[in-house]
Amino acid sequence: MVLTMKIGLVIYPGCVVSGLFAFSELLEAANRRSGKRYFETMWVGIDHKDVSVTTGSKRMEVSISPTTTISDRSIDAILLPGFWTNGIRQVSPILSEYKAISRALKQLPSQTRVWAYCTSVCFLAESGRLNQQSATSTWWLADHMQEKYPKVTWSFTKNYVFQGQNATASGVNGYLPIAQQLIAQNCGQDILRDIIDLMVVPKPNNNNQPFEFISLMQLDDKLMQQIYVWTEATPTKELAIKSLAKDLNLTERTVSRKVKTQTNLSCAYFMRLIKLYQATEYLIYGTDTVNSIAIRLGFSDDAAFRRTFKKVLSYTPNEYRQAFKR
Repeated sequence: MVLTMKIGLVIYPGCVVSGLFAFSELLEAANRRSGKRYFETMWVGIDHKDVSVTTGSKRMEVSISPTTTISDRSIDAILLPGFWTNGIRQVSPILSEYKAISRALKQLPSQTRVWAYCTSVCFLAESGRLNQQSATSTWWLADHMQEKYPKVTWSFTKNYVFQGQNATASGVNGYLPIAQQLIAQNCGQDILRDIIDLMVVPKPNNNNQPFEFISLMQLDDKLMQQIYVWTEATPTKELAIKSLAKDLNLTERTVSRKVKTQTNLSCAYFMRLIKLYQATEYLIYGTDTVNSIAIRLGFSDDAAFRRTFKKVLSYTPNEYRQAFKR
């Protein structure tokens, strides 16, 4: 006899609902392919009130009625989708507005599985359920998450992390590795392989290439190109927004706003990432020692380079070289 797993799909105003539909459909495909009822999904809310969700346009608004709430202890697992945001500054206000989600997560029985992806990992971290555990999230949250939740072992170079009853994944498609792991564990690898082939689902890849965003960002903006080139050519210890703005004959405010608009990052952090990206290139394709690379890139000292590298990438330089060496 198959025990059906009851899975709550959490909905709240401002959530990115598309992943929940896709997640549910993958599990339904597994049920049908296996001929057994392994999974049952249901809408779960903060309370029993209807939730209006949107794909980003008010003209595409949909109202969903929750079957139950996050606090329902009869549910075996819950999936948290990310929320719409224009940047780091909006994260804390959103967490404050929906603090009932974090409170409910904290009060759930320890055996309840909780899966979160993209920005929703913030709710899970806020609840304390990730303390002393490994986790990941979307790369642009790295600085914020490491500073606000130091008790969590962050691994932002991984696409997904499963530990204990918790699972975290990066990006708006983070539901995919969670669904695939779930299907493999409950239905078997053969069923998962059939679903991947028939539904043309991307195969899970947990080796997230660090600094992939560098190539994804469309740096076709002339000013952004100038900022990038200037940063590459400037020793790390001499990086300063004031110097950058002066060399570009612009105000610091103009430069900072431009970088923020284009990358959703502060100018200082963006410049730091560029220097670390340079370092990864030397580590992957070259044979120079870590100390030589630190000197070449103009870090104040070898220890400062290693410390910054480890904080941002969750790898030491030597670990990175071993993992990604070409």
